[in-house]
Amino acid sequence: MKYFEANYKIVEGISEKNIEELILFSRQDEEVLKFTGDRERFANREKFDQWCEKGRYIYTLVDQEGKLGGIVWFGEKEGAWTLAIRMYGAARGRDWSHDFLSESMKKLMERKVFKTSAVKDWWLECSEDNMPARKLYEKMGFKLSGKGKEEGKIIYRRSHDFESEKKN
Repeated sequence: MKYFEANYKIVEGISEKNIEELILFSRQDEEVLKFTGDRERFANREKFDQWCEKGRYIYTLVDQEGKLGGIVWFGEKEGAWTLAIRMYGAARGRDWSHDFLSESMKKLMERKVFKTSAVKDWWLECSEDNMPARKLYEKMGFKLSGKGKEEGKIIYRRSHDFESEKKN
């Protein structure tokens, strides 16, 4: 059992309550506002639903009362699996993001959609000045591969061999 699982658990999908919390975090959380496009992506329920229609696979980190502590999502884009992770509230700053992301990736890779996909490599876009996120991605074996499409964004990539990861 991962150390965060004493008080939090990883859930496949996202509940109605957690969608409401996600929308609020996307409007109010300073870190989210600073480093992500979530303010637009999750501006309201309609925007969230439109985003989901793009084929997202969501995992949430929730506490014992079901309160949202984090979200990871995956999708196929540009010939690879793309992903993002957010940590919120009391779950942020506890060094849980590695385990949460790692476990979520493993859960996705156990699903038929991943196993039957010809796409196996990973990529993500990150704010260049988001050092906690960059440290996490590098710890997980992602390598900086170039600039993103927007100013201040960078791209990380990693090969499909996630299971052979050697933890630092």
